[in-house]
Amino acid sequence: MLNENDVLAAVRHHIIQRGDPSPVEQPSNAKITWHSLLEGEILRCLETRTEHPRLHRGHLDLSGTPQYDSLHQHALDAPKELAGTTTAKLVKRGTVADQACPCGNGHIGCPRCQGRGELPCDPSAPCTDCPDTDPCLLCHGTRTRTGEPLGDQDRARNERTTCQLCGALDAACRTCRGRGKTTCTTCRGRGSSTCPNCDRSGTVTHEHCAGTGHTVTWTEGVIERRTRTEDVTWPPSGVSFVARQQARDNGRWSTASLTHHDPVPDDLETEFKKLLRPHLKKSEGEIAREAAFRYLPLARVEVPHRPHRVYYVFPGGTSLEVVPVLSPRRTWQLAGAVLATVVALYLVVQLIA
Repeated sequence: MLNENDVLAAVRHHIIQRGDPSPVEQPSNAKITWHSLLEGEILRCLETRTEHPRLHRGHLDLSGTPQYDSLHQHALDAPKELAGTTTAKLVKRGTVADQACPCGNGHIGCPRCQGRGELPCDPSAPCTDCPDTDPCLLCHGTRTRTGEPLGDQDRARNERTTCQLCGALDAACRTCRGRGKTTCTTCRGRGSSTCPNCDRSGTVTHEHCAGTGHTVTWTEGVIERRTRTEDVTWPPSGVSFVARQQARDNGRWSTASLTHHDPVPDDLETEFKKLLRPHLKKSEGEIAREAAFRYLPLARVEVPHRPHRVYYVFPGGTSLEVVPVLSPRRTWQLAGAVLATVVALYLVVQLIA
């Protein structure tokens, strides 16, 4: 346990060792700020319990799966190790329904073709190569010749072929041969095409049972356990980084390791207990916990005749350790000096250039 007299004596001894005999004897000669360092790690095993309706397409044997009546009250063995994630799947008693699908054999009539296996199709389609000209220059697609072509239609004869309707030479569209229509490429003029959903069979697989003709339904309970790790560092700020590192390496820490059911040990320092208790509150869903902490008291000392230094004091291996660091005021002064030097060098370079 640190006290003011021991802390001041350690600081005075440190200063004298470095060639400054100025006294640091009374608390009034120095300002002491007390800190408590706490570090640790907490492993919490958190559990969630949920229920879901389940459907399996086909046959499924659930006789070997553990059952439960009330998921909330279902007992499960405590975890042997906290690390990792485990998932237990259970079946609610009395909810299993193993039954044949109403479809009978796993297939139903194709809804697209209504079980016919074919879809109606127009056997022909308007010719796309003669939408702006007559399919035949003489019969105009009517089988009856109306006369000789005139003007630009006459000049188009060298691009025409024999009309299949009226027999006129060099008068018909080369694509539709005077008919004005072309045969449908899908049904090839048959007037119907194969249904792409059932491939002419008239039936498709029943999605509800995936073609098995059987289903199994039940209520599934899922118990999941996962580990959450929490790192504890106190205080989060206010202590020099250098001093904290020195304390970690050379400090004589008090330690405590606690499981989920362990109370805070009575032999711990009062401040150690005070810092521990907020971290030991049970989290939502917590079923187990392991925690390891260490604690170290630390004093921050400001000496009036040494305004550029701050001294951190903590229990070491055999005696009190003293770690001097630059005071905030001195740190800002040095930073300002460095900045001024940089600015001066920049101006000199600009003048020379």
